[in-house]
Amino acid sequence: MALSPMDFSPLMLAARAAEAMSLAHAMAYVQLAPDLTAVQASPNFAELLQNLDEEIAGQPITNLLWEFVGAEEALYAVLRGETPLFRLEQVDRSQDSTRPIYLNFQVTPLDASHPNQGLLVVVEDVTDYGRLHQALVQDRNELRLVQGQLTDANAELKRLNRLKSIFLSMAAHDLRTPLTAISGYAGLMLDLFESGQTPNVIEYLNIVLTQADRLNKLISDFLDMDQIEDGRLNLKQEWIDLGAIVRGVTAVMQINADSRQITLDTDLPELPLQLWADEDKVSRIVYNLVSNAIKYTPREGRVFIQARQKDDQITLKVLDNGRGMTKAQLANLFQLYYRTDEARKSKTRGTGLGLYIVKMLVEAHQGQITVSSKPKVGSIFAVTLPQQPPIDA
Repeated sequence: MALSPMDFSPLMLAARAAEAMSLAHAMAYVQLAPDLTAVQASPNFAELLQNLDEEIAGQPITNLLWEFVGAEEALYAVLRGETPLFRLEQVDRSQDSTRPIYLNFQVTPLDASHPNQGLLVVVEDVTDYGRLHQALVQDRNELRLVQGQLTDANAELKRLNRLKSIFLSMAAHDLRTPLTAISGYAGLMLDLFESGQTPNVIEYLNIVLTQADRLNKLISDFLDMDQIEDGRLNLKQEWIDLGAIVRGVTAVMQINADSRQITLDTDLPELPLQLWADEDKVSRIVYNLVSNAIKYTPREGRVFIQARQKDDQITLKVLDNGRGMTKAQLANLFQLYYRTDEARKSKTRGTGLGLYIVKMLVEAHQGQITVSSKPKVGSIFAVTLPQQPPIDA
């Protein structure tokens, strides 16, 4: 029986395709025996690996390619047919940092139906792809860094915008007190002039001038952008007399109290209450507490201000017999823009900023503020400030 001649054209075509692929992608191969030693290699194998100067045939694969050290069990798994292939991708074989070289390694059986007969290791030079990939990774990391910086910048802008909004609200709140005093005493002086009675004009005029000066200081304080950007208050501390501040505040607020027939009394020691603090900001504490007490005390009520020194602390108390507060209301009292339901429903004007400002200023001086209150009985606000400056001041 005559045998038909074997057709080698598919084999030749496959070989030619492999050759073309090898030229286009810088590929090489090495055949491994079942004991993982090299049988033969493509002519360009040593060239592609660059650092192979020794004889290839008979060498263990781990001697030829350090990448396979420790991977022997994975190669034996391919020989046993347990896994179809073993791959190492984008391995950097650079000998120096100036010219990276990236290689892919793929290990498959020589005969898929009989994997235990040996292995074929195909090496592909993917340096161009590897460099591009590394460049993309670096660009992506840099982009993430920029995005992170933008996120931080946006968060900082939001923080600054919120701080500026708070400071502007504080400005509107605190500027109202001296403006009210100036308007009230100016109107009172006008009435006195029209009636021909001028016994207290000089006193009232001094109050107007003092409040105008305070107004100017408040404006300068709120225009200090550093404290807004730093998110903190700049304290200009010196030795001050808390008693003198309380007397000055009560003189200014007297017209407010009189307009509502509220008795405004003080209990202060004769000797100065020396305190290491920022005079303008301590004045704001007293103004806000007294103004708040007058605002929420009914007509013909009473507001009482007391200051005492004990050991190295000075305590200021502002008491009233106003509407008072519940425990639930006290828990939220010092929150920004908080007002009780009764306050919102009443005709009493307010922004919910006064006590927030007081707490912030007290804590800036390393002090404490507490409050006790009962509905329909009244409230007691107590501010305790350290008398002496810190040791490291």
